[in-house]
Amino acid sequence: MKKQFVLFMIAALICSSLCGCGGKTETSDSTGKNPDSQQNMGSSKSSEDGDLRLLSNRYGKSACNTVNGYYYLTMETMKLRDDSYGTHLMYMDFASGQEIYLCSTAGCRHDSLDCPSVFSCDEFPVSSTLLFVFGDDLYILSREYDSDGSVSQGSANFGDDGSSVESKPAVLYRANPDGTGRKKIFTFDAALTLEDKIIGNDTGIYVITKKLSSDKDGNQTYTTSSERKLMFLNFGSLSLSEICSMDFGDNISWQIIDCCQNDFLLCGTDFGREITRDETWNDDVHKELYKNSFEVYALLNREGGKPKEIAKLTNRYENSVKLLGDSLYLSSSENQNIEALDIRTGEKKTLCALPQNFLMDTLGDMLCCRDWNLSQDPAWYFVDTKSGEITSTPLVNLCNGWSLDFRGETETDVLFIYEYDATDNHDGSYEIHQYRHALISKKDLFNGRDNYRKIEMIGPGY
Repeated sequence: MKKQFVLFMIAALICSSLCGCGGKTETSDSTGKNPDSQQNMGSSKSSEDGDLRLLSNRYGKSACNTVNGYYYLTMETMKLRDDSYGTHLMYMDFASGQEIYLCSTAGCRHDSLDCPSVFSCDEFPVSSTLLFVFGDDLYILSREYDSDGSVSQGSANFGDDGSSVESKPAVLYRANPDGTGRKKIFTFDAALTLEDKIIGNDTGIYVITKKLSSDKDGNQTYTTSSERKLMFLNFGSLSLSEICSMDFGDNISWQIIDCCQNDFLLCGTDFGREITRDETWNDDVHKELYKNSFEVYALLNREGGKPKEIAKLTNRYENSVKLLGDSLYLSSSENQNIEALDIRTGEKKTLCALPQNFLMDTLGDMLCCRDWNLSQDPAWYFVDTKSGEITSTPLVNLCNGWSLDFRGETETDVLFIYEYDATDNHDGSYEIHQYRHALISKKDLFNGRDNYRKIEMIGPGY
Protein backbone atom coordinates (compact mmCIF):
# COMPACT_ATOMS: atom_id res chain seq x y z
CA MET A 1 0.00 0.00 0.00
CA LYS A 2 2.82 2.42 0.86
CA LYS A 3 4.58 1.82 -2.47
CA GLN A 4 1.33 2.37 -4.39
CA PHE A 5 0.78 5.65 -2.54
CA VAL A 6 4.31 6.86 -3.36
CA LEU A 7 3.86 6.08 -7.05
CA PHE A 8 0.51 7.84 -7.08
CA MET A 9 2.04 10.95 -5.50
CA ILE A 10 4.83 11.00 -8.12
CA ALA A 11 2.26 10.80 -10.92
CA ALA A 12 0.17 13.50 -9.27
CA LEU A 13 3.25 15.73 -8.98
CA ILE A 14 3.98 15.33 -12.70
CA CYS A 15 0.35 16.11 -13.46
CA SER A 16 0.11 19.25 -11.28
CA SER A 17 3.51 20.75 -12.06
CA LEU A 18 3.64 20.25 -15.84
CA CYS A 19 0.04 20.47 -17.06
CA GLY A 20 -2.98 18.57 -15.98
CA CYS A 21 -6.29 18.16 -17.79
CA GLY A 22 -8.04 15.65 -20.00
CA GLY A 23 -8.32 11.90 -19.84
CA LYS A 24 -8.54 9.31 -22.58
CA THR A 25 -7.68 9.92 -26.24
CA GLU A 26 -9.60 12.68 -27.99
CA THR A 27 -9.79 13.33 -31.72
CA SER A 28 -9.33 17.04 -32.23
CA ASP A 29 -8.04 19.33 -34.92
CA SER A 30 -7.15 22.17 -32.55
CA THR A 31 -3.86 23.74 -33.44
CA GLY A 32 -2.58 24.63 -29.98
CA LYS A 33 0.23 27.07 -29.30
CA ASN A 34 3.38 27.82 -31.20
CA PRO A 35 5.86 25.27 -29.78
CA ASP A 36 9.38 25.86 -28.54
CA SER A 37 11.65 22.85 -28.20
CA GLN A 38 14.02 23.86 -25.40
CA GLN A 39 12.78 21.07 -23.14
CA ASN A 40 13.83 18.22 -25.40
CA MET A 41 17.28 17.06 -24.29
CA GLY A 42 17.46 14.03 -26.60
CA SER A 43 19.91 15.95 -28.79
CA SER A 44 22.74 18.26 -27.83
CA LYS A 45 22.17 20.49 -30.89
CA SER A 46 21.40 24.18 -30.38
CA SER A 47 17.82 25.39 -30.72
CA GLU A 48 18.64 29.10 -30.94
CA ASP A 49 17.44 31.13 -33.96
CA GLY A 50 15.23 28.31 -35.14
CA ASP A 51 18.12 25.92 -35.79
CA LEU A 52 17.30 22.39 -36.85
CA ARG A 53 17.47 19.78 -34.11
CA LEU A 54 17.06 16.02 -33.99
CA LEU A 55 13.84 15.12 -32.14
CA SER A 56 13.61 11.37 -32.71
CA ASN A 57 15.53 9.26 -30.23
CA ARG A 58 19.05 8.58 -31.50
CA TYR A 59 19.10 5.20 -29.75
CA GLY A 60 16.40 3.84 -32.03
CA LYS A 61 13.73 3.18 -29.41
CA SER A 62 10.13 4.29 -28.92
CA ALA A 63 11.41 6.68 -26.29
CA CYS A 64 12.53 10.22 -25.51
CA ASN A 65 13.72 12.24 -22.55
CA THR A 66 13.57 15.75 -21.13
CA VAL A 67 15.65 17.31 -18.36
CA ASN A 68 13.12 15.86 -15.90
CA GLY A 69 12.54 12.29 -17.00
CA TYR A 70 12.44 9.53 -19.59
CA TYR A 71 9.41 8.26 -21.52
CA TYR A 72 9.20 4.92 -23.31
CA LEU A 73 6.58 2.64 -24.81
CA THR A 74 6.94 -0.98 -23.76
CA MET A 75 7.66 -3.55 -26.46
CA GLU A 76 5.76 -6.31 -24.70
CA THR A 77 1.98 -6.38 -25.11
CA MET A 78 -0.71 -7.19 -22.59
CA LYS A 79 -4.31 -8.31 -22.89
CA LEU A 80 -6.67 -5.51 -21.87
CA ARG A 81 -9.98 -5.70 -20.10
CA ASP A 82 -11.90 -5.64 -23.41
CA ASP A 83 -9.78 -8.56 -24.78
CA SER A 84 -7.81 -6.27 -27.11
CA TYR A 85 -4.05 -5.80 -26.70
CA GLY A 86 -1.99 -2.79 -25.75
CA THR A 87 1.35 -1.52 -24.54
CA HIS A 88 2.21 0.93 -21.77
CA LEU A 89 3.73 4.38 -21.70
CA MET A 90 6.20 4.40 -18.81
CA TYR A 91 7.96 7.35 -17.18
CA MET A 92 11.19 7.46 -15.16
CA ASP A 93 11.28 10.52 -12.93
CA PHE A 94 14.88 11.67 -12.55
CA ALA A 95 14.37 13.69 -9.35
CA SER A 96 12.73 10.90 -7.34
CA GLY A 97 14.46 7.96 -9.04
CA GLN A 98 11.09 6.23 -9.51
CA GLU A 99 9.50 4.66 -12.56
CA ILE A 100 5.71 4.79 -12.96
CA TYR A 101 2.96 4.04 -15.43
CA LEU A 102 2.20 7.48 -16.87
CA CYS A 103 -1.15 7.62 -15.13
CA SER A 104 -2.25 9.58 -12.05
CA THR A 105 -5.65 7.94 -11.55
CA ALA A 106 -5.90 6.43 -8.07
CA GLY A 107 -6.59 2.71 -8.11
CA CYS A 108 -6.12 2.38 -11.88
CA ARG A 109 -5.14 -1.12 -12.99
CA HIS A 110 -3.68 0.17 -16.28
CA ASP A 111 -5.60 -2.47 -18.22
CA SER A 112 -8.10 -0.45 -20.26
CA LEU A 113 -8.04 2.25 -22.93
CA ASP A 114 -9.40 4.73 -20.38
CA CYS A 115 -5.94 4.74 -18.77
CA PRO A 116 -3.61 7.39 -20.31
CA SER A 117 -0.66 5.00 -19.99
CA VAL A 118 -2.33 2.35 -22.20
CA PHE A 119 -1.77 2.44 -25.96
CA SER A 120 -3.83 0.20 -28.23
CA CYS A 121 -1.71 -2.05 -30.46
CA ASP A 122 -4.24 -1.49 -33.26
CA GLU A 123 -3.75 2.27 -33.06
CA PHE A 124 -0.07 2.41 -32.10
CA PRO A 125 2.04 -0.30 -33.79
CA VAL A 126 4.59 -1.88 -31.47
CA SER A 127 8.25 -0.86 -32.00
CA SER A 128 7.59 1.56 -34.88
CA THR A 129 5.62 4.24 -32.99
CA LEU A 130 7.85 7.23 -32.17
CA LEU A 131 7.88 9.61 -29.18
CA PHE A 132 9.30 13.10 -29.01
CA VAL A 133 8.95 16.23 -26.88
CA PHE A 134 8.33 19.59 -28.52
CA GLY A 135 7.93 22.67 -26.35
CA ASP A 136 5.65 21.84 -23.42
CA ASP A 137 4.03 18.81 -25.04
CA LEU A 138 4.62 15.13 -25.63
CA TYR A 139 4.06 13.94 -29.20
CA ILE A 140 3.36 10.41 -30.39
CA LEU A 141 3.77 9.51 -34.05
CA SER A 142 1.86 6.31 -34.82
CA ARG A 143 3.39 4.76 -37.91
CA GLU A 144 3.58 1.31 -39.44
CA TYR A 145 6.83 -0.59 -39.78
CA ASP A 146 8.98 0.67 -42.65
CA SER A 147 9.72 -2.45 -44.73
CA ASP A 148 11.65 -0.58 -47.43
CA GLY A 149 14.53 -2.68 -48.79
CA SER A 150 13.23 -5.94 -47.32
CA VAL A 151 12.56 -9.29 -48.93
CA SER A 152 9.99 -11.79 -47.69
CA GLN A 153 8.52 -15.12 -48.63
CA GLY A 154 4.88 -15.73 -49.32
CA SER A 155 2.15 -13.16 -49.53
CA ALA A 156 2.44 -9.47 -48.80
CA ASN A 157 -0.04 -6.63 -48.51
CA PHE A 158 0.31 -5.50 -52.12
CA GLY A 159 -1.72 -5.77 -55.29
CA ASP A 160 -1.05 -8.37 -57.97
CA ASP A 161 0.45 -5.72 -60.25
CA GLY A 162 3.08 -4.86 -57.65
CA SER A 163 1.44 -1.58 -56.73
CA SER A 164 1.06 -0.54 -53.13
CA VAL A 165 -2.17 -1.13 -51.25
CA GLU A 166 -3.51 1.56 -48.94
CA SER A 167 -2.68 0.76 -45.34
CA LYS A 168 -3.26 2.48 -42.03
CA PRO A 169 -2.13 6.10 -42.19
CA ALA A 170 0.52 7.56 -39.93
CA VAL A 171 -1.10 9.74 -37.26
CA LEU A 172 0.42 12.41 -35.02
CA TYR A 173 -0.92 12.82 -31.49
CA ARG A 174 -0.22 15.46 -28.89
CA ALA A 175 -0.50 14.96 -25.11
CA ASN A 176 0.33 16.75 -21.90
CA PRO A 177 3.66 15.72 -20.31
CA ASP A 178 1.72 13.68 -17.71
CA GLY A 179 0.08 11.64 -20.48
CA THR A 180 -3.38 13.19 -20.19
CA GLY A 181 -5.23 15.04 -22.94
CA ARG A 182 -4.00 12.83 -25.76
CA LYS A 183 -5.38 14.23 -29.03
CA LYS A 184 -5.08 13.25 -32.67
CA ILE A 185 -3.84 16.41 -34.41
CA PHE A 186 -2.75 15.30 -37.91
CA THR A 187 -3.35 12.32 -40.19
CA PHE A 188 -1.00 11.65 -43.10
CA ASP A 189 -2.03 10.24 -46.46
CA ALA A 190 -2.66 6.51 -46.05
CA ALA A 191 -0.62 5.78 -49.20
CA LEU A 192 2.53 7.20 -47.58
CA THR A 193 5.05 5.58 -45.28
CA LEU A 194 7.06 7.78 -42.91
CA GLU A 195 10.73 7.15 -42.18
CA ASP A 196 11.97 7.21 -38.61
CA LYS A 197 13.93 10.50 -38.48
CA ILE A 198 12.12 13.52 -37.05
CA ILE A 199 13.86 16.89 -37.30
CA GLY A 200 12.36 20.00 -35.72
CA ASN A 201 12.70 23.77 -35.75
CA ASP A 202 10.74 26.38 -33.81
CA THR A 203 7.55 26.01 -35.85
CA GLY A 204 7.23 22.34 -36.82
CA ILE A 205 8.84 19.10 -37.92
CA TYR A 206 10.54 17.70 -41.01
CA VAL A 207 9.86 14.09 -42.04
CA ILE A 208 10.57 11.94 -45.09
CA THR A 209 7.56 10.35 -46.76
CA LYS A 210 7.56 7.73 -49.51
CA LYS A 211 5.43 5.15 -51.27
CA LEU A 212 6.18 1.45 -50.89
CA SER A 213 5.55 -1.09 -53.63
CA SER A 214 6.23 -4.78 -54.15
CA ASP A 215 8.02 -6.72 -56.85
CA LYS A 216 7.22 -10.43 -56.90
CA ASP A 217 9.62 -13.02 -58.21
CA GLY A 218 8.42 -16.54 -57.59
CA ASN A 219 7.78 -16.93 -53.88
CA GLN A 220 9.85 -13.86 -53.00
CA THR A 221 8.36 -10.40 -52.49
CA TYR A 222 10.76 -7.47 -52.73
CA THR A 223 9.73 -4.17 -51.13
CA THR A 224 11.07 -0.94 -52.60
CA SER A 225 10.25 2.74 -52.23
CA SER A 226 9.54 5.56 -54.64
CA GLU A 227 8.61 9.24 -54.49
CA ARG A 228 10.71 9.91 -51.39
CA LYS A 229 10.10 13.49 -50.33
CA LEU A 230 11.29 15.79 -47.57
CA MET A 231 8.15 17.33 -46.04
CA PHE A 232 7.48 19.99 -43.41
CA LEU A 233 4.53 19.87 -41.01
CA ASN A 234 3.78 23.33 -39.61
CA PHE A 235 2.42 23.02 -36.07
CA GLY A 236 0.72 26.41 -36.19
CA SER A 237 -1.43 25.77 -39.26
CA LEU A 238 -1.20 21.96 -39.17
CA SER A 239 -0.39 22.03 -42.89
CA LEU A 240 2.01 19.69 -44.69
CA SER A 241 4.21 21.09 -47.46
CA GLU A 242 6.87 19.60 -49.71
CA ILE A 243 10.45 20.87 -49.35
CA CYS A 244 12.05 18.77 -52.09
CA SER A 245 12.31 15.33 -53.64
CA MET A 246 14.98 13.09 -52.12
CA ASP A 247 15.79 11.76 -55.58
CA PHE A 248 18.59 13.99 -56.84
CA GLY A 249 19.36 11.96 -59.98
CA ASP A 250 22.73 10.72 -58.71
CA ASN A 251 21.83 7.05 -58.08
CA ILE A 252 22.41 7.55 -54.35
CA SER A 253 19.72 6.71 -51.81
CA TRP A 254 20.30 9.54 -49.36
CA GLN A 255 19.38 9.19 -45.68
CA ILE A 256 19.13 12.01 -43.15
CA ILE A 257 21.38 11.10 -40.23
CA ASP A 258 21.66 14.40 -38.34
CA CYS A 259 21.33 18.17 -38.67
CA CYS A 260 23.16 21.39 -37.92
CA GLN A 261 21.82 24.95 -37.98
CA ASN A 262 20.06 25.24 -41.37
CA ASP A 263 21.34 22.01 -42.89
CA PHE A 264 20.50 18.32 -42.83
CA LEU A 265 23.45 15.90 -42.78
CA LEU A 266 22.91 13.23 -45.43
CA CYS A 267 24.63 9.90 -45.93
CA GLY A 268 24.44 7.58 -48.93
CA THR A 269 26.32 4.81 -50.72
CA ASP A 270 27.78 5.75 -54.11
CA PHE A 271 28.26 2.66 -56.31
CA GLY A 272 29.28 4.81 -59.28
CA ARG A 273 26.17 3.77 -61.19
CA GLU A 274 22.66 2.49 -60.69
CA ILE A 275 22.64 -1.10 -59.47
CA THR A 276 19.93 -3.55 -60.43
CA ARG A 277 17.53 -5.38 -58.15
CA ASP A 278 19.33 -8.68 -58.80
CA GLU A 279 22.67 -7.08 -57.86
CA THR A 280 21.10 -5.67 -54.72
CA TRP A 281 19.70 -8.98 -53.52
CA ASN A 282 22.55 -11.28 -54.57
CA ASP A 283 24.71 -11.32 -51.44
CA ASP A 284 27.99 -12.22 -53.15
CA VAL A 285 27.57 -9.71 -55.97
CA HIS A 286 26.43 -6.94 -53.64
CA LYS A 287 29.33 -7.57 -51.26
CA GLU A 288 31.83 -7.06 -54.10
CA LEU A 289 30.02 -3.97 -55.35
CA TYR A 290 29.94 -2.52 -51.84
CA LYS A 291 33.68 -3.08 -51.36
CA ASN A 292 34.29 -0.85 -54.38
CA SER A 293 31.78 1.81 -53.38
CA PHE A 294 32.07 4.97 -51.30
CA GLU A 295 30.12 6.29 -48.35
CA VAL A 296 29.30 9.91 -49.15
CA TYR A 297 28.30 12.64 -46.70
CA ALA A 298 26.58 15.83 -47.80
CA LEU A 299 24.69 18.87 -46.51
CA LEU A 300 21.17 19.66 -47.69
CA ASN A 301 19.75 23.09 -46.91
CA ARG A 302 16.41 23.16 -45.10
CA GLU A 303 14.95 25.05 -48.09
CA GLY A 304 15.83 22.19 -50.44
CA GLY A 305 18.09 22.33 -53.48
CA LYS A 306 20.90 19.85 -54.13
CA PRO A 307 23.13 18.06 -51.59
CA LYS A 308 26.61 19.55 -51.16
CA GLU A 309 29.19 16.77 -50.75
CA ILE A 310 31.55 17.30 -47.80
CA ALA A 311 33.22 13.89 -47.30
CA LYS A 312 33.73 10.61 -49.14
CA LEU A 313 35.06 7.42 -47.50
CA THR A 314 35.92 4.14 -49.18
CA ASN A 315 33.90 1.12 -48.14
CA ARG A 316 36.92 -1.15 -48.45
CA TYR A 317 37.23 -0.43 -44.73
CA GLU A 318 34.67 0.09 -42.01
CA ASN A 319 34.12 3.74 -41.25
CA SER A 320 32.10 5.89 -38.87
CA VAL A 321 31.14 9.54 -38.47
CA LYS A 322 29.59 11.78 -35.82
CA LEU A 323 28.51 15.41 -36.06
CA LEU A 324 29.13 17.90 -33.26
CA GLY A 325 28.53 21.56 -33.95
CA ASP A 326 30.20 22.51 -37.23
CA SER A 327 32.61 19.57 -37.11
CA LEU A 328 32.12 16.18 -38.72
CA TYR A 329 34.34 13.61 -37.01
CA LEU A 330 35.45 10.68 -39.17
CA SER A 331 37.27 7.42 -38.49
CA SER A 332 38.17 4.23 -40.34
CA SER A 333 39.27 0.74 -39.37
CA GLU A 334 42.13 1.30 -41.83
CA ASN A 335 44.02 3.37 -39.25
CA GLN A 336 43.72 4.72 -35.73
CA ASN A 337 43.03 8.36 -36.58
CA ILE A 338 39.98 10.42 -35.70
CA GLU A 339 39.72 13.33 -38.12
CA ALA A 340 37.80 16.57 -37.59
CA LEU A 341 36.29 18.16 -40.70
CA ASP A 342 34.93 21.71 -40.55
CA ILE A 343 31.74 21.37 -42.60
CA ARG A 344 31.70 25.09 -43.41
CA THR A 345 35.29 25.67 -44.50
CA GLY A 346 36.31 22.15 -45.52
CA GLU A 347 39.41 22.33 -43.27
CA LYS A 348 40.43 18.91 -41.96
CA LYS A 349 42.76 17.97 -39.13
CA THR A 350 43.64 14.95 -37.00
CA LEU A 351 42.08 15.19 -33.55
CA CYS A 352 43.84 12.14 -32.08
CA ALA A 353 44.95 8.56 -32.67
CA LEU A 354 43.06 5.79 -30.90
CA PRO A 355 42.93 2.04 -31.71
CA GLN A 356 39.32 1.93 -30.49
CA ASN A 357 38.18 4.68 -32.89
CA PHE A 358 34.74 3.36 -33.83
CA LEU A 359 32.57 6.48 -33.32
CA MET A 360 29.29 5.30 -31.77
CA ASP A 361 27.83 8.23 -29.84
CA THR A 362 28.35 11.74 -28.51
CA LEU A 363 27.80 13.08 -25.00
CA GLY A 364 28.24 16.82 -24.62
CA ASP A 365 31.59 17.66 -26.24
CA MET A 366 32.78 14.07 -25.99
CA LEU A 367 33.03 11.48 -28.74
CA CYS A 368 32.06 8.04 -27.43
CA CYS A 369 34.12 5.30 -29.08
CA ARG A 370 34.38 1.52 -29.04
CA ASP A 371 36.66 -1.15 -30.45
CA TRP A 372 35.73 -2.17 -34.02
CA ASN A 373 35.34 -5.70 -32.67
CA LEU A 374 32.55 -4.92 -30.21
CA SER A 375 32.64 -8.35 -28.59
CA GLN A 376 36.35 -8.11 -27.90
CA ASP A 377 36.37 -5.01 -25.71
CA PRO A 378 33.27 -3.79 -23.81
CA ALA A 379 34.87 -0.53 -22.66
CA TRP A 380 33.82 2.93 -23.77
CA TYR A 381 36.55 5.38 -24.78
CA PHE A 382 35.88 9.11 -24.64
CA VAL A 383 37.61 11.77 -26.71
CA ASP A 384 37.35 15.42 -25.72
CA THR A 385 36.73 17.29 -28.97
CA LYS A 386 38.17 20.48 -27.47
CA SER A 387 41.53 19.06 -26.43
CA GLY A 388 41.83 15.61 -28.05
CA GLU A 389 42.35 14.08 -24.58
CA ILE A 390 41.34 10.40 -24.31
CA THR A 391 39.83 8.70 -21.27
CA SER A 392 38.09 5.35 -20.80
CA THR A 393 35.78 3.79 -18.28
CA PRO A 394 35.96 0.33 -16.70
CA LEU A 395 32.21 0.45 -16.00
CA VAL A 396 30.27 -2.39 -17.63
CA ASN A 397 26.89 -4.09 -17.28
CA LEU A 398 26.84 -5.68 -13.82
CA CYS A 399 24.93 -8.74 -15.04
CA ASN A 400 27.34 -10.06 -17.65
CA GLY A 401 30.17 -7.59 -18.26
CA TRP A 402 28.71 -6.33 -21.51
CA SER A 403 29.11 -2.71 -22.56
CA LEU A 404 26.92 -0.04 -20.99
CA ASP A 405 23.91 1.00 -23.08
CA PHE A 406 23.18 4.73 -23.08
CA ARG A 407 19.52 5.71 -23.26
CA GLY A 408 19.27 9.46 -22.68
CA GLU A 409 21.25 12.62 -22.01
CA THR A 410 20.77 15.90 -20.15
CA GLU A 411 23.29 18.71 -19.79
CA THR A 412 24.95 17.07 -16.77
CA ASP A 413 23.79 13.43 -16.67
CA VAL A 414 23.49 10.25 -18.71
CA LEU A 415 20.71 7.68 -18.40
CA PHE A 416 22.01 4.18 -19.05
CA ILE A 417 21.30 0.48 -18.52
CA TYR A 418 23.59 -0.69 -15.75
CA GLU A 419 22.26 -4.24 -15.27
CA TYR A 420 19.81 -6.85 -16.54
CA ASP A 421 17.41 -9.04 -14.65
CA ALA A 422 18.17 -11.99 -16.92
CA THR A 423 18.44 -15.74 -17.26
CA ASP A 424 21.75 -17.04 -18.59
CA ASN A 425 21.11 -19.45 -21.45
CA HIS A 426 24.71 -20.75 -21.11
CA ASP A 427 25.34 -20.31 -24.84
CA GLY A 428 26.51 -16.70 -24.75
CA SER A 429 22.95 -15.36 -24.80
CA TYR A 430 20.56 -14.16 -22.11
CA GLU A 431 16.81 -14.05 -21.72
CA ILE A 432 16.35 -10.52 -20.42
CA HIS A 433 13.36 -9.89 -18.16
CA GLN A 434 14.13 -6.28 -17.23
CA TYR A 435 16.57 -3.59 -18.34
CA ARG A 436 17.59 -1.73 -15.19
CA HIS A 437 18.34 1.97 -15.60
CA ALA A 438 20.38 4.47 -13.62
CA LEU A 439 21.62 8.03 -13.91
CA ILE A 440 25.27 8.96 -13.68
CA SER A 441 26.92 12.33 -13.97
CA LYS A 442 28.99 12.78 -17.09
CA LYS A 443 31.99 13.60 -14.93
CA ASP A 444 31.70 10.30 -13.05
CA LEU A 445 31.11 8.34 -16.26
CA PHE A 446 34.15 9.80 -18.03
CA ASN A 447 36.29 9.12 -14.95
CA GLY A 448 35.00 5.59 -14.37
CA ARG A 449 33.38 6.24 -10.98
CA ASP A 450 30.35 4.03 -10.28
CA ASN A 451 28.27 6.71 -8.56
CA TYR A 452 24.98 5.41 -9.94
CA ARG A 453 21.60 6.87 -9.01
CA LYS A 454 19.45 3.83 -9.68
CA ILE A 455 15.88 4.10 -10.93
CA GLU A 456 13.39 2.00 -8.97
CA MET A 457 11.91 0.03 -11.86
CA ILE A 458 8.40 -1.42 -12.18
CA GLY A 459 8.36 -1.86 -15.97
CA PRO A 460 10.49 -3.94 -18.35
CA GLY A 461 12.74 -1.00 -19.25
CA TYR A 462 12.32 -1.37 -23.00
